[in-house]
Amino acid sequence: MEDEKIALFEDEDNAFDAQEERKIEIGKIFNEYKSIIYTALFYSFGLFIGTYFYKISATEALNALLKPENQSILNSFISDFCVYFSLYLIIVFLGFCLIGYPIINIIPTVIGIVTGIRTAYLFVNYSAKGVGYSLVMIVPYIALFLTVIALTIKISSELSKALVKATKNSIENNELNVKPYVKKYLLLAFGIAVAAFFEALLTNLLFPVVTI
Repeated sequence: MEDEKIALFEDEDNAFDAQEERKIEIGKIFNEYKSIIYTALFYSFGLFIGTYFYKISATEALNALLKPENQSILNSFISDFCVYFSLYLIIVFLGFCLIGYPIINIIPTVIGIVTGIRTAYLFVNYSAKGVGYSLVMIVPYIALFLTVIALTIKISSELSKALVKATKNSIENNELNVKPYVKKYLLLAFGIAVAAFFEALLTNLLFPVVTI
């Protein structure tokens, strides 16, 4: 009987330790990817705001602004790249600011708002065709673009925190090496170009097919 009690206590201890290890592991995973999780949450919030905004403020002028246009791949790429790269540069700039980390998630919120307005316009004005248009011409490129943005925010958040830490401990005692961050930024800049080209290509190829 005594041996059974001891065995029971050991099983309970082992189960408790296993549970604690799982909590620690989950905590590590969250800390590693929390900036990406926050990006997804703020984007979703912006998506909701954009959809609601279009619902309460739809006008002919707004519809004319949102109406898709069939442009050449080059023209579409240039215009999209300028917009996307501007947002990317803002995130990079915030990474080099001490106050960058708290406000950096404004960017995915803005992206969500714009995407929400565009998709709401299509759903309201073109019904089933608008759904198809969104699925083939908005969802694929926005998934790629948002992934690049999420990774850029992750890097900028880490850099901003490192700058705060270096400032508190003094630069002399805690030298900050920005070269690894710059290399990652350059790689992600290429990702921005790919996302812009992907949207331009989809728009050019699929616009004649999806007649709205």
